[in-house]
Amino acid sequence: MTQNIISCLPPHALLVAVPTYNEAENIEPFIQTVFDHIPPSAEILVVDDNSPDGTAGIVERLIPEYPERLHLINRPEKQGLGTAYLAAFDWGLARDYDAFLEMDADFSHHPRYIPEMLEKIQACDVVVGSRNVEGGTVEGWTALRNFISKGGSFYSRAVLGCPVMDLTGGFNLWTRNALLKIGLDKIISKGYSFQVEMKYRAYAAGCSIGEVPIVFSDRKLGKSKMSKKIFLEAFAVVWKIKKLVRGDTGMDQFFKFAITGGLGTITNLAIFFICADKLSFPEVPVSLACFLIAASQNYIINHKWSFRKNTARKNLSIKKWLFFICTSLVGLGINLVALMAVLSYFNPPYKFIAQAFGIMAGTVVNFIFSKFFVFGRAKK
Repeated sequence: MTQNIISCLPPHALLVAVPTYNEAENIEPFIQTVFDHIPPSAEILVVDDNSPDGTAGIVERLIPEYPERLHLINRPEKQGLGTAYLAAFDWGLARDYDAFLEMDADFSHHPRYIPEMLEKIQACDVVVGSRNVEGGTVEGWTALRNFISKGGSFYSRAVLGCPVMDLTGGFNLWTRNALLKIGLDKIISKGYSFQVEMKYRAYAAGCSIGEVPIVFSDRKLGKSKMSKKIFLEAFAVVWKIKKLVRGDTGMDQFFKFAITGGLGTITNLAIFFICADKLSFPEVPVSLACFLIAASQNYIINHKWSFRKNTARKNLSIKKWLFFICTSLVGLGINLVALMAVLSYFNPPYKFIAQAFGIMAGTVVNFIFSKFFVFGRAKK
């Protein structure tokens, strides 16, 4: 199959971009294996961030074994995954490569999938080596790490409205046309969110994106570069990416509004538990106090975050707070009406279904009132 793919590719078509930091244990067998799976005209570019373990030195020693096919950019310090790939893409675009494959050097992205990805790129602008489509999976991860990874990809898809199943994966093949459409000079991400931003910008630019299932195996040698800080930062950067590419939309505001409501519910329940269950205060006044505290929290967060585009030049005010409290009560009323209507007319098998419908109805009504009246832009 590799030979058929080779015939479809012009000379010097493919550049394999490999960022490295402390990969001395992996880099030599990795390079040898990649060369076994790519066309004879394809080349590898290693971008090393001055690895203390001598990774760059090993690559330099191997260069004579692969004349004009193995290249090295040795940067003076650690500058981040995203900037390493951007440096490789810029290097390759300046030399007229037609396709760019990005992959890790630790064999978690196994070279055996390269031929299938090269075949797929004949009909797509971008090909993703995907862990999250049928046939794709992860090996060697704990259940928690797998949950976090899939949760991060789902979260990014939900925020961005992007259909790519593995947004966070780093095993990706790009055509030259796709990289030019994206506009690499606009990329803001440096770490974990780089892969999300690249795919989302490609999707927003109208690129066709295909996914090939892969088995992602955890590294056997060396240490992972992923940290909790990088992962948590990515959650916030996704919103920034969304705003930069397409700006805030009504759906974005609704999504933020719903998250804020969920935080308010947690606050409400936590205070009720402490005051009513632990301190034995009367339930009704405690419930009313919880409602006011949670609603006040929601008002502040919505003002500062959900509807920030509308409220950037406005201050928090007692008048708007009271208005928000009133709209929250209206939303609660709609919730109760919808709940009783579903129970009366549809008789669902479980009552919580009616409650869920009521919450949705109340949230939508509350959002509309909040968007256009509480946090609406002042008329010019």
